[in-house]
Amino acid sequence: MSKRKRWDNCGLCGEFKITTREHVVPKCLYPPSKATSKFQRIIIAACSECNNGTADDDAHFRNVILVAGDATDAVNEIWHGAARRAFAEVDGKRRLKDLFALMKPAPDAGPDRYRIYPADDERILRIVRKVVRGLSKHHGLPSPIKDHQVFADVMRFAIPGEILGAMHFESAEPDIFDYRYLLLSEPSYTQSIWVLRFFQRTSFVAMVLDANADN
Repeated sequence: MSKRKRWDNCGLCGEFKITTREHVVPKCLYPPSKATSKFQRIIIAACSECNNGTADDDAHFRNVILVAGDATDAVNEIWHGAARRAFAEVDGKRRLKDLFALMKPAPDAGPDRYRIYPADDERILRIVRKVVRGLSKHHGLPSPIKDHQVFADVMRFAIPGEILGAMHFESAEPDIFDYRYLLLSEPSYTQSIWVLRFFQRTSFVAMVLDANADN
């Protein structure tokens, strides 16, 4: 993807600045077998300030989501490819330490079993919020959306069927990432509701608050 710079309104902060074209969904979530995917080429214009430092968080997000559930074909392809190569790099030990720091004993699953809790890491939720902000821009929903306007968490409870049925569903690459969103038509403290699912088994819920909501 070209990183050619140009003056444009940043899709994340809204300011007119020098921008580059940035992937809304982290590119590192796509294995080589998805190289021709149209979905991973969903892009927005974003300034360097909004993207500063997120490359490292993207890689951390990938590692956590890969181990936060059962393995799939896509998960195995990334884990045995790009992820393992990254662990062999100079900062690989740090990445492994960051990953293991989130793991907690899970005696109910058996001896010497562990679980990972993505919501315990603000870096993970930051990427989720950024994806929601970028998708809002991509779909023409009210934007720009600032980071503090988005509340994100792992999916802890089932979403009522009537709400899911009213949400727009997008699934260009369902084995990598799919999502639902609902723009609330009535004036509300909440602008929109989102459900994001990675690798068909790790889900997050997010709410975009009104721009006038308290910081």
